Amino acid sequence: MKPLIENYSSVQKTEGNALLVLLLASFVLLLAIGTTNLFSAVAGTEIFWTQIRHLAVSLGAFTFFGFFVSTRTLNTYAYALFALVGAALLFVLFTGHIAGGAQRWINLGIIRFQPSEAAKISIAVFVAKFFYNSRNLHCYYLSDLKGLVFGILLYFSLIFLQPDFGTAGMCVLVAATQIAFVKIIIGRRTFFGIISLGLACVFVGWNFLLRPYQKLRVMTLLNPSHDPMGAGYNSLQSLVAVGSGGSWGKGFLQGTQTQLQFLPARQTDFIFSVFAEEHGFWGGACVFALFTILSLCALEIARRSKDSFNTLLALGITALIFVEFVINVAMVLGIFPVVGMPLPFFSYGGSSLLTSCVGIGMLVAIERVARSNR
Repeated sequence: MKPLIENYSSVQKTEGNALLVLLLASFVLLLAIGTTNLFSAVAGTEIFWTQIRHLAVSLGAFTFFGFFVSTRTLNTYAYALFALVGAALLFVLFTGHIAGGAQRWINLGIIRFQPSEAAKISIAVFVAKFFYNSRNLHCYYLSDLKGLVFGILLYFSLIFLQPDFGTAGMCVLVAATQIAFVKIIIGRRTFFGIISLGLACVFVGWNFLLRPYQKLRVMTLLNPSHDPMGAGYNSLQSLVAVGSGGSWGKGFLQGTQTQLQFLPARQTDFIFSVFAEEHGFWGGACVFALFTILSLCALEIARRSKDSFNTLLALGITALIFVEFVINVAMVLGIFPVVGMPLPFFSYGGSSLLTSCVGIGMLVAIERVARSNR
């Protein structure tokens, strides 16, 4: 019996090694492709070299969280991390750096940090910790989730007020993905109550909370030609860039929409348009494949984990990266409103890149724990 157990453990560790190799290979390839694509988007200007510095810091953070920070430490200090990021979000509302009409950054002199990006990771850790603390419960009622809902709504409100509806919504989506894997009992009356509350929130949000430019983005989604030189300009130019790429693209540094600067926000929101114009449908398909492989590896890491905290954290990180990818590409293709969602590993921005790399590092740490327990 002992040799059988040892053989099984050996097979499990071999599978774990292969899983990590596949995860890291897709991660490195996405970073390499994204960095090269950014060079084309900004024509090798100072923005590119700034991103290289961001990349160096982010890879350092990936190594730190992947190989030197245990998931037990994350579990222990989960609520402290949640409180710290929440304080930073509150600080931003009063004294944050303003750029592009939004107050989202803390200016530290040599660098600017965006706490709302850290909130995406923090909310995943917070939700995982909440259910870990109550892991003796086999199922939950809505009344058991009051503290969790309060924490999620607190983050949503603080980020929404910056204003940053895209990131606020992303935090909710990350938490909702994790909650979807937990058994929650909802009666028929409660279900219809939630639906009614949701419809009421949509009504109040549309009429009293959303700003005029945010409403215009939604209207432009339904009819991009409604304001072709205003709110619809970004989406129309993005579609032109993607369509002009054809099957194989125009070639590196040969995209006319990009190089002639017709494409706005080409280094951030519409960075995928740059790639699609230069590398075409099949290049875009390769990026889709890499994100899919990365996400499937992350899901397998979640499945292999025997600890509820690690499982839920891995699910949250998977949602963070894959949903951001899907929403950004949907924005580029004109099937989702422009909400300022970055494309992981591609879009310019130190805080976004740091968050994605830290997330991958945490996945590596979770898999390391799973292997050591076998």
